[in-house]
Amino acid sequence: MTDMQTRDQAVSTDGQSQSEVTSITQTAADPVTGASMRRSTTRAWSGTSPAVGIVWLLAGIVLAFLALDFVFHASGANNVGFASFVFSVGTVLAAPFAGIFKTTYAAHGNLIIWADVLAMVIYALLALVIVKVVAMVAARSSATTAV
Repeated sequence: MTDMQTRDQAVSTDGQSQSEVTSITQTAADPVTGASMRRSTTRAWSGTSPAVGIVWLLAGIVLAFLALDFVFHASGANNVGFASFVFSVGTVLAAPFAGIFKTTYAAHGNLIIWADVLAMVIYALLALVIVKVVAMVAARSSATTAV
């Protein structure tokens, strides 16, 4: 049987980083002896939201494919095997930006596809905006639960 339970919680948010310390103290009476027993638990959590990690992971995968597509085209890689897979994924990811800048030829017919570079910049900025929005939502929800 619990006679008294107290809970202290401190939440701080600094941009993308959040930290929380929760202390719970319970006082209970032993039914046999009647003696008072006290149990205290402290939990500390610090870090970013899991959603932020997922956004950065997806952005990293997209940027890696676009960078490989750009490098493979610029170096004249043959359209076989892994390079073929990278070309197909890179073409799909850069499709919204195709035609904005002219594709140029490097030495010996290798292609410089500027749509890949533009797509990398736009997707990185989009990921940054999404991370900021997620951090603001997480900060607002933790502030309302702390009150």
